Amino acid sequence: MTRSLRRIDGFDVVAFDADDTLWRSEDSFAHAEHRFHELVTPYAPPGVDVDAALRATEHADLSISGYGVKAFTLSMVRAAVTVTDGAVPANVIGELVEIGRAMLTEQVHLLPHVPEVLAAVSAHTRVILITKGDLVHQTRKVTTSGIEHHFSDIEIVLEKDPDVYRRILDRLGVAPARFCMIGNSVRSDVLPVLAIGGHAVHVPYHVTWVHERVDDHDEDVVELASLADVPMWLGLVDFTSDVAG
Repeated sequence: MTRSLRRIDGFDVVAFDADDTLWRSEDSFAHAEHRFHELVTPYAPPGVDVDAALRATEHADLSISGYGVKAFTLSMVRAAVTVTDGAVPANVIGELVEIGRAMLTEQVHLLPHVPEVLAAVSAHTRVILITKGDLVHQTRKVTTSGIEHHFSDIEIVLEKDPDVYRRILDRLGVAPARFCMIGNSVRSDVLPVLAIGGHAVHVPYHVTWVHERVDDHDEDVVELASLADVPMWLGLVDFTSDVAG
């Protein structure tokens, strides 16, 4: 591929999502949900779906506490009290809180080829990070990940919708047509970017949070099997040999 045909030359900014795009995240939530089920079920009335109760509580709490581990922990506690009609003992509540605290302090686990991909892309265009969640926790993950230096800008937002993307691009002075977002969520990383005239790439993770799932949409979404495929999609033909070496 010649330089004139490189897709990356059409972008002034390439943005990456963080959780489950650059590092593992949803696995910890799935483990916590499983433990919630084990701890709370013995105190719930027969026939009550404690998992559904937790999901409903999370959804109801989104407009109040937003995303992230702290919000999830609060939802676990609220759901445990509600679904058991207050019968859940204090030691179970204490363990749910400790689960959340452990999630807040766990080590960042990068996904395969992340440093190489960021180095390859940032050598050719401006690279930024756009992630949603708790400011303190997300900042900690970014600063301890070892990849912060690849990003010219880091945006930690409460939501990812068209208005948020427009504000970010306006601040950066970048036209939507010259912007590409890469992430694991069709709902948050793809559809709102396409809605403002930008470009987006979906890199699926093996598990997706129920509130991020999109069953039906009319957009023709670019999907790559792995983050390692991103540089080649952008036209950086030397990346494969670099990884292999």
